[in-house]
Amino acid sequence: MNLPELLAPAGNLSCALAAYDAGADAVYAGLKNFNARERTENFTAEEMSKLIAYAHRNSRKVYVTFNTLVKESECRSAAEALAELNELRPDAVIVQDLGVLRMIREYFPHLTIHASTQMGLHNSAGLVLAGELGAKRVILERQTTLDEIRQMTASRPPVELEVFIHGALCCCISGTCLLSSWLGGWSGNRGKCKQPCRRRHHSREGNGFFLSAQDLCAIDLLPDLVRCGVASFKIEGRLRRADYVSNAVAAYRMALDAVRDPEEFKAVLPQAKEHLARTCGRKWSLGYYTPESRENLVKYDAMGVSGQLCGKVIGHADNGFTISASRRIHLGDTIRIQPPSGDEGPAICITRMSRDGQNIRRVLKGETCFIHSDKQVPRNAFVYKTGESTDDYSRRIESLPLQNPVLDLEITVSRTRITVNACGCMWNKDLDLAEAASHPLDPERIRQEFQFPSNDVYTAGNIAVHIKDNPFLPASVLKGIRKEFRQWLSDHVDPESLRGKSGECMKRFLRDYKDLHHTPHAFPDTLLLTDGKAPAGRVHGSFVIAREAEYKPAAGEELVLPFFVPETMLSRVKNSIRAFYEKGGRTFRITSLHHLALLKGLKDIRIKTCMPLPVCNSMAAAELKAHHAELVQAWLELEKKELQLLAEKSPLPVEIYRYGRPALLSTRAKLSVRDSMSDARGNEFLIRRNGILTQVLSDKVMSIPAIPEADASFYDLRHAEVNEKKVSSFNFDFMLS
Repeated sequence: MNLPELLAPAGNLSCALAAYDAGADAVYAGLKNFNARERTENFTAEEMSKLIAYAHRNSRKVYVTFNTLVKESECRSAAEALAELNELRPDAVIVQDLGVLRMIREYFPHLTIHASTQMGLHNSAGLVLAGELGAKRVILERQTTLDEIRQMTASRPPVELEVFIHGALCCCISGTCLLSSWLGGWSGNRGKCKQPCRRRHHSREGNGFFLSAQDLCAIDLLPDLVRCGVASFKIEGRLRRADYVSNAVAAYRMALDAVRDPEEFKAVLPQAKEHLARTCGRKWSLGYYTPESRENLVKYDAMGVSGQLCGKVIGHADNGFTISASRRIHLGDTIRIQPPSGDEGPAICITRMSRDGQNIRRVLKGETCFIHSDKQVPRNAFVYKTGESTDDYSRRIESLPLQNPVLDLEITVSRTRITVNACGCMWNKDLDLAEAASHPLDPERIRQEFQFPSNDVYTAGNIAVHIKDNPFLPASVLKGIRKEFRQWLSDHVDPESLRGKSGECMKRFLRDYKDLHHTPHAFPDTLLLTDGKAPAGRVHGSFVIAREAEYKPAAGEELVLPFFVPETMLSRVKNSIRAFYEKGGRTFRITSLHHLALLKGLKDIRIKTCMPLPVCNSMAAAELKAHHAELVQAWLELEKKELQLLAEKSPLPVEIYRYGRPALLSTRAKLSVRDSMSDARGNEFLIRRNGILTQVLSDKVMSIPAIPEADASFYDLRHAEVNEKKVSSFNFDFMLS
């Protein structure tokens, strides 16, 4: 069994160093913007440069998260950030937005693409499509099961697979959650989630935490996941501190190193779980990997907060609060003050504690103490420990050097000559080599020889090698070639001249982006219906009908494909596509990227996009146009200004979702609530089953006015009647965060 990579979260440099020290092969980290954990500290460009330099000097890897949806007004700044990453050259960039993926592939091709779990890819069709888009790896949607992963790897996908093995779990299918955004414009798809799913909700059956999933701990499943052939095991937790990262990585490193020997693996598990017990998370589960765990994943009677319960607030003052401790608390620990409602409370790093006016360093179970803080603390709140005091990494961080300039090489070797293109500077040497008799020259030998040592003034970027004429190249000759090239490089190429090379890529992007333009088209509006009945109210203008497969759309209607199709259901969806096509149906609504792979080969069809497939910018529309889409539906979360900008710039006609009850949350987990629920702030929600999913909808209908820049309107009447009174404009009149 080949061991997968062990991948750890890094919200800052301390976490990254802790991860490497504990045995992580790689870390994933974000810059200040365009990443799905903007609530954490994240990295400046200089810090990221230091991290990448340190990792590469120690044969480790760094993946940069660029995994949020990007508005039209942000396309230029997103490209600038990608140009900056192109200079730093991380080992991969993790992306959600289809437009960002297109930017990287077309303008910054030296960057490796990993498809984020936020892309929601969860079956073999999606893996095929991801490979065609240019991704090297897919981070699978977290609601895929172990059996489904086995089937996907058995299909020999064209991409590597990465799966989560530990950490917090969202209740919702990745990339489709609108709940936080609906309740205040704080989009989880843009790194701003306020975690309303962790709140207490109320229903006719009683009160509880109906949407709060337990944490994932898949350490017992490591042998099964390793046998699947997964490339990378991922630990969640970029919002967590270095102590969490260190303990989680140490536990999984220990277990992973023993996984080949069943007896050894069994022997190390207790010690590994002791490390995990110190990570201060929620109750452990196997997540969505097994049917049994999925059934019991959401415990409505357990508060949906992370950490170890360690006390209760019993007094308040202007400069802090008094707690009664139920567990040891130490100076330097991180705590969260949690109101009984389950709403998010303030997090505090303890810098001063006192009792009877005397400073203390710790408080034990059964004791009381005063914690000094300037934060407002809710009354009757519980205190949860979320992190322990850790080593100080500041001196190590201060000594970290910046990344050296990156040098890309293109090397061509034949029996008569070797040519090296070093970022546009050409060096060559005549050769007189014999033809290889039995073992052709391996390009990897050339790459290894031309790598730069860790103490060099350069960092090796992409090294492309081309072999011609089947040359036999002795090791001694190759070493001599490398030595001559290095001397020439030292004499002719200034390392600092390599910085800023991404400027040309940026210029090309800006030129092409300027040329993108929208040509208005006259498209009829669309009504998404269930059965064959006409809408109860009045709908103005001409329209076409769209339906999901279970409602058997007529040949002249549009077939809306299901957005979540587990591997075991792919054949059923393929049959639905075939049946619709054979009876003359030609218009398909794709709601997930994997549908493009399923529709390949069908002639004379029309492809339109539909929620929850997000299209936020013209670059995403351009990518869909390249895959033969003829119309895109703008993403539901966008505000009026961004809808207008997208409609003005998109190379495809743009449709606006104007009316309906979209799913705010969709899950495979079993929910204990039926029909409806509400939160403490008076928000009402409807609960509906949709095939294998349970969905949460608002009791209010989304209703927004037409905008003249758009080409068509979309009315979703599956869960709504025409002209309902309880409506919301969602983010239309506000700026989406």
